[in-house]
Amino acid sequence: MNNVTFDLRDLLLRIKEQKQIDAELTLEFDCVIETEDVAPLVKVINYAINYITRLSEQPLHISLNATMRGYTIGFTAFTTTSNWPEISPKVNEALNPFNAVLEQKGEPGKYAHLLITFTT
Repeated sequence: MNNVTFDLRDLLLRIKEQKQIDAELTLEFDCVIETEDVAPLVKVINYAINYITRLSEQPLHISLNATMRGYTIGFTAFTTTSNWPEISPKVNEALNPFNAVLEQKGEPGKYAHLLITFTT
């Protein structure tokens, strides 16, 4: 198979529209990846959105930022929940082909933050 270029900004906009989620977006342009199959990444993004929305009833904030080393997609929401579920280890396995990892950050009881970091 041949690699196809995917614009992460367009991908996030389509996912937001399809899921009809209440989210504020801050998305940079020209953040692209090349891959044969974007489906595993879409599943991880959906996982991150579902994870964060379970922790909060407030709007989600999704960001896409270019860095010197790659790209970062952030999912953030304010939360009063202190007991966060564990992130499935399968998530980072699914991100391996994209040279990406998912990190859980934030402060329980205040805000939840998930980051998908792509190294280019």
